[in-house]
Amino acid sequence: MHLPAFLSLKWKLLLPLTLAMAVGTLALTWINDTNLRNEVQQARFDSAARNEALLHFLIQQNERQLVDAGAALADFLIASRSGPPDLESGFALQSYWEQLSLNQGFEGLHLYDSDQRLQTGFGNAPAPDELMAARLTEVLTNERPASGLYCAERCLFYGMAPVLREGITAGVVVISMDLSSLLSTFGQSTGHDLAVAVDRQQTLHVLATTTPDIKATAGKADFAPYPQRPHLESALSRVDGKVYEWQKLKPLAAAPDTPYFIARKDVTDAEQAIGQAFLTNLATGLAVFIAAESVLLFSLAWLMRRMNRVSTGLPLLGEGRWGDARRHLRFRDRPPRDELSTLEEAALTLASQLEFLDTASRDQQNDLAKLVDTLSHERDFISGLLDTAQALILTLDRHGVIRMANHYVETLTGLTESQLIGQDYFRQMIAPQESRDWRSRLLVHFVEDPAPLRFEALLATPDGLRNITWVHSLIGQQSGSEPMILSVGLDLTELKSAQARASYLSDYDTLTGLYNRQGFQRRLAHALTELKSGALLLIDLDDFKAINDLAGHSAGDTMIQHVAERLRELKPVPKLAARLGGDEFVLFFEPLPDAQLLQTARFLCTGDHDRHLATACVGIAVVQPDDTTESLLGHADLALSQARAKGRSNWHLYNPADRTRESLLDRTEQLAVITGALHDNRLALFLQPVVAIQSGRTTHYEALLRVYLPDGRILPPAPLIAAAEASGLIREIDQWVLRNALALMADHPGLRLAVNLSGRSLDNPELPTLLHGMLQEQAIEPQRLILEITETATLNLAHAEILLTVIRDLGCKLALDDFGVGFSTFQYLKHLPVDYVKIDGSFIRTLDHSEDDRLFVKALVEAIHGYGKLAVAEYVETQAILQWVTELGVDYAQGYHFGRPQAADAVLALKPG
Repeated sequence: MHLPAFLSLKWKLLLPLTLAMAVGTLALTWINDTNLRNEVQQARFDSAARNEALLHFLIQQNERQLVDAGAALADFLIASRSGPPDLESGFALQSYWEQLSLNQGFEGLHLYDSDQRLQTGFGNAPAPDELMAARLTEVLTNERPASGLYCAERCLFYGMAPVLREGITAGVVVISMDLSSLLSTFGQSTGHDLAVAVDRQQTLHVLATTTPDIKATAGKADFAPYPQRPHLESALSRVDGKVYEWQKLKPLAAAPDTPYFIARKDVTDAEQAIGQAFLTNLATGLAVFIAAESVLLFSLAWLMRRMNRVSTGLPLLGEGRWGDARRHLRFRDRPPRDELSTLEEAALTLASQLEFLDTASRDQQNDLAKLVDTLSHERDFISGLLDTAQALILTLDRHGVIRMANHYVETLTGLTESQLIGQDYFRQMIAPQESRDWRSRLLVHFVEDPAPLRFEALLATPDGLRNITWVHSLIGQQSGSEPMILSVGLDLTELKSAQARASYLSDYDTLTGLYNRQGFQRRLAHALTELKSGALLLIDLDDFKAINDLAGHSAGDTMIQHVAERLRELKPVPKLAARLGGDEFVLFFEPLPDAQLLQTARFLCTGDHDRHLATACVGIAVVQPDDTTESLLGHADLALSQARAKGRSNWHLYNPADRTRESLLDRTEQLAVITGALHDNRLALFLQPVVAIQSGRTTHYEALLRVYLPDGRILPPAPLIAAAEASGLIREIDQWVLRNALALMADHPGLRLAVNLSGRSLDNPELPTLLHGMLQEQAIEPQRLILEITETATLNLAHAEILLTVIRDLGCKLALDDFGVGFSTFQYLKHLPVDYVKIDGSFIRTLDHSEDDRLFVKALVEAIHGYGKLAVAEYVETQAILQWVTELGVDYAQGYHFGRPQAADAVLALKPG
């Protein structure tokens, strides 16, 4: 059976209610009919009980009448004779019988002797069967009267009374009467027809009745006992269109074949009334049912029309048809309200709210579309930024599982993003020896502290281990979703390598592997603290510049390396060995015997017997109790000067009594002057213009250091700078110059300055960091600053190239100063990332009268331009020299012709703007 796809709610409500009402109506009709029939049945039971009681009363009345008559007759017989009774004499008995039959309607009178023989009798008498014999025996034995009903072919009531004579039972008087009087009296009292019947061989035999037809109809009754009184039975039968009620009334004493009474009454009218009452109840229930169904159907139809309007209007809201929806969603706010009124009102309210929300939503969609477009562009920008950034960018969940990785991570690890996602960050991105420690630290850190966590760790890549610095931040804490960890890593491998290289270069000479000046001085100070004794040998190679010029720098470098190897092979082995710069070496020995010390010095003075003899001069200084690093080096320097004065391959032992000690005192005084000036802020910057030759415009100024004495006099800077370089104070002076130059540029936007840096500053690996911090502090554009370095400061070409590249990456400009003298080589032009090359003034000031210098300068300018750099001429002091540098193609000029160095305040006061 297939149910319909749609069944109206009206029918879903109506059908169950109809079924319930139909069942209720039928149930009420059945209950009323049942109750009525039960009442009728109870009335019939009550009638049967009354009839039974009446019948028993009439039977007892007749039996008492017979017993009383028999007793009276027995008394009469006893009184009528004085002697023994003569039962054969029936004159007196006949006379008595006639009176009884006439007055009381008895049926018969009989007299039996003590042997139960009939002596005399009148009228009808019960047949002498076993029942009657038993009753006679009972009366004779008990000497008491007895009564009963006897039925054979007909039914008679009988009464027995003993006849006593002289205390002995002489016989029994039996008086009988028929049932006509009882039947007549019962019928008149109850309105029932009465019959006497007996069951013989399962067949009903009617023995006496008040109505002749009762015999014909009694056999059709199917008797059943009353539940309350089982000995009463009743039945209904239909005969010839009539309905009869039958009642089977038992006698007082029951015995086999005992007759019983059957009462019959015509109840046709009563049964018809019951049937009519049932039909009336059924018709009434049906009428009520139909009326209720009609009212219910009308009510449901009215409600469903209202509900249909709502159900029709609501889908229109989903289609955005607000006007059509309101036409269907009608609401009348009048009492009494019901649930549908609330629904209609809610639907109308919903329609208004949805229309408002739709309008707002459209506006929001327009705004959202614009926002999505903006976010799309931002997403593309961020995606591009993430993929082009030279940094490792990942997102992790709280368990350290990778959720996103940028292109640089793929490039560095050799894995695709799909291979990285879902991998454990600590296993994939941290070297095994470090992963366990950082896993616990990182995951526990964000449980306790949401602040970013920074650490460095090794990353294993196909190209080897990389040194990565990681910054981990917690993101997404405010979004309500699970927070993620943003991990950004910078590859510091090259920087670490450069820093390690720079750190090495700050203490070691790259050409020889020996300590450089800085590294030697630091370790010498430590050795003096420990030993308080020893000897210092300062070595200067003979004619090294000539060898360099004749055979080239490669030959000079080879000689330097060979000398360093000789120094390592010395016996005894020196505690410290260093190359101070150029062709100058130094050795420090623990205490030696004088003879062995002098033997070592003589050995160092002897050169190899090959093409280029490497002979040397040696200055020897023995450690004194109050010596410092500076004083010991000064003593050795004085001794070396004495050795040089003697000629090639000589040595000299420092003697405190030497007159050359005065120069040491001069240097000490100079160091005191520069230290005091730095402490008392008696340093100043003087500016000299640098002019673009083609335009004649001043493009920038060179900042030159000047030192004031307390009385205001200005000292020449050269000897003071030399003393500062020897003592290591030059770094502090360089920082003062840088800081004050940047302050000037901060006060004068557009001002560009060139600042000189010493070799000591270039040996400092922290210089780029220091410089970057100063630029940030003053908010200066880095390209406004030009840093000038000398050739002698860049003898370690590899170190200089790395350091200057880092500085140039900051945005600063670079200039190579004093080019053309010292150890000039075009290797510097090729490898050093400088923007300007300043030709030494010794070649410029003679251009107007020296053809050789003009040719040399021309070659330098062509080489400078060939490497893509700009040429600057120093010491341009006359118009003639200016004309020559212009003709030779120099780009910039600097010298007295354009202006002498002046105090910065004076220069900037005259500067336009």
